[in-house]
Amino acid sequence: MTRLAINHVGKTYADGTEALRDIQAHADSGEIVAILGGSGCGKTTLLRLIAGLDQATNGTISVGGDVIAGTHPAISAVFQEPRLLPWLKVADNIGFGGLRLPAAERAERIKSLLDRIGLAGYADRWPRDLSGGQQQRVAIARALIGHPQILLLDEPFSALDPFTRASLHDLLLGLWRDLRPTVVMVTHDIDEAVTLADRIVVMKPRPGRVHEAMQVDLPRPRDRLAPAFDLMKRRVMRAIDRSLAEERPHGTGITLGAVSPWV
Repeated sequence: MTRLAINHVGKTYADGTEALRDIQAHADSGEIVAILGGSGCGKTTLLRLIAGLDQATNGTISVGGDVIAGTHPAISAVFQEPRLLPWLKVADNIGFGGLRLPAAERAERIKSLLDRIGLAGYADRWPRDLSGGQQQRVAIARALIGHPQILLLDEPFSALDPFTRASLHDLLLGLWRDLRPTVVMVTHDIDEAVTLADRIVVMKPRPGRVHEAMQVDLPRPRDRLAPAFDLMKRRVMRAIDRSLAEERPHGTGITLGAVSPWV
């Protein structure tokens, strides 16, 4: 079942800059879709349109067949910065994402999520007392407390060290297995996309358009050292290289499929 549908969506700003053109994409129920692409391809713009933080110039975005305009209670988001409320303690920051819930149910979900994210003893801590990775764990819990149908991720792990990032990948996948939201994530990290996604959408820039979509048919948990993982990475890198080919002056640049030492 298609949970999120993006139908011929375009975005042109007031100064005439065309950020997105005729985007057609979808995410099925419970699917993890990663969006990759070079600078200027409109990845974050597209995520903002889905989140209702900006409005498309044309086209529609629908959830479960219903066209949406503006923010939607079925959609939640995690951003590059945790954006925790500094005047609320950890438990209250998580609970802030579930204000529509009855108080008793909200308290129960806060406790359960604190256990799941490994911060059971941190309910009364202030955000400033947490590490970056811990703050992002709280942000993920806050986004999931309301059991959203769609979870949007805007490079939430990019500022973290590799070890913390890997642990948060595991955390996210564990919560996803339990709650089964549809996940749409923007990332510039090919390893991250291959680790997490069921499907990868590569976009091309200026204006942002869908270049190619590919299925990631690797069993979970995924072994980053396995030959199949490396092969999938190469497929993605070649797709990104093709998406950028039009941007390069003829005869310049690196062609990943031909001379890159990565492939």
